[in-house]
Amino acid sequence: MHTVAFGVGIGVALGVTKLLFEISLVWFLLPLYILLIPITAISSEAFVNIGWDSAGVTTGPITVPLVIALGLGLGSAMNVVEGFGILAMASVCPIIAVLTMGLLAGRRREKHNETSEEGEDT
Repeated sequence: MHTVAFGVGIGVALGVTKLLFEISLVWFLLPLYILLIPITAISSEAFVNIGWDSAGVTTGPITVPLVIALGLGLGSAMNVVEGFGILAMASVCPIIAVLTMGLLAGRRREKHNETSEEGEDT
């Protein structure tokens, strides 16, 4: 839960950055999805399922109205034509966060198993 929340927070921050500096959404989304391809390939199936499903958190009844209202408000205040992209960024970042956490947890588990086996041998 914390990892998904962290991912959403980072995504919203990146979306707001996109809005503030008027950067094209493609420059944010394309590299992140390109990054997701190899991370998905090397991750365990359980974390891939949880990670890609966590993007659905951004379509919930609380997140969408808040994020869309934030985007529209910022867009209106800055006289930007569109305030969207925040929700897209808030969808991709939880996937990256969960898959990265899964890789780190797997590496930590392997390291723990190696040290446990070494302790049993002596």
